[in-house]
Amino acid sequence: MKIVRVQVLEFHRRLDGTAWNPAFRWNERRAPLLVIETDAGISGVGEAWSRQAECPRVLDCLADLWAPALLGNDPRDPASLVARLEPLMPSTHSWVDAAAASAVDIALWDIAARAAGMPLWKALGGHSGRTAVYASGGLYRDGGSLDDLAREFEGYADLGFDAMKMKIGALSLDADIERVRRVRGAIGDQRVLWVDAVNQLTRDNARAWCDALAAFRVAAIQAPLTSDDLAGMAGINLRLPVVANEAAFSEAQFGDLLDSGAVGYLQFCVGLCGGFTAATRIDRNARSHAVRSTPQCFSTAILQAASLHFGAAMSNTATVEYHRFHDHMSAALPAAMKKVQQGCVHLDDGPGLGVMPPLPGPQSGGGEVRSHRIVEVPHYARHG
Repeated sequence: MKIVRVQVLEFHRRLDGTAWNPAFRWNERRAPLLVIETDAGISGVGEAWSRQAECPRVLDCLADLWAPALLGNDPRDPASLVARLEPLMPSTHSWVDAAAASAVDIALWDIAARAAGMPLWKALGGHSGRTAVYASGGLYRDGGSLDDLAREFEGYADLGFDAMKMKIGALSLDADIERVRRVRGAIGDQRVLWVDAVNQLTRDNARAWCDALAAFRVAAIQAPLTSDDLAGMAGINLRLPVVANEAAFSEAQFGDLLDSGAVGYLQFCVGLCGGFTAATRIDRNARSHAVRSTPQCFSTAILQAASLHFGAAMSNTATVEYHRFHDHMSAALPAAMKKVQQGCVHLDDGPGLGVMPPLPGPQSGGGEVRSHRIVEVPHYARHG
């Protein structure tokens, strides 16, 4: 089996700008996508994490560097192929390189699992196909009321979620704690509630926030401080488990988080940290520190499916982010991934990721997929 064609695509969706977090207002969503095709008629899909304004950098890295290097290679041993090709890539040692490599790794694993006729969670070593998930939402919304926020979280409970996450940090302590109080009242005492501060707290005020959150049984706080303040996060982690760091992209960064005691849950994005291959090593390191993992996801169905498969495969996974605002291309998810039962998703036995390669054009639910570049082996050379 040989790789004969690579499509680099971009998902783009315009948003109305009324939803925001403490650091960013959502006017659009962009995501780099990848489709790798083989001469056996088996294709794999991947997706890379990206900063929105810099999405073209990831697309160009995939199209200019990775796509030509992949042609002609056998895709069925993803870890070995990526390890062989990665040193050949001109590197800036940045998140762009890591994100592009992650998309490649995900797509190669998708092909390998499809070729073996097994779901990706099983190809990665999983046994049950079951993973805990949490509903991620609770953004700030222009014109939104506390009643609207409460109804949002009641809806997640009705869908079967036992754990949820909301944003804090954009308002005063009193105003945001009132938001937390309303959400806790909406979901009841038994469901797990996390908060995401989007790096907005300080060492000086973190204790007051943690004490106030504890009164409403908040179980963990994501990104309380700037991502480089490991000592500050370690101090908070003694009071309230810290979840970090979704923007980290190297194994050394995750090692520093663990070694410094800065996290109660190690958070990483499969589309940024190096794909399934690197995420498996990162998860193993977390286990050695007695810290559980939680894959992060706020993008399209491709990365959501990848995160769910990884969560189902790794017994050290605490829970997987299941985004309810960034649920782009969700119609592409197989039925099993759309159903939450008692806080868990039970993946089926369909081969690979279970998400078909997207076609350029408008997407069900909004947004469109655009072709960025296609690189392929000429037809006359494919069999000779």
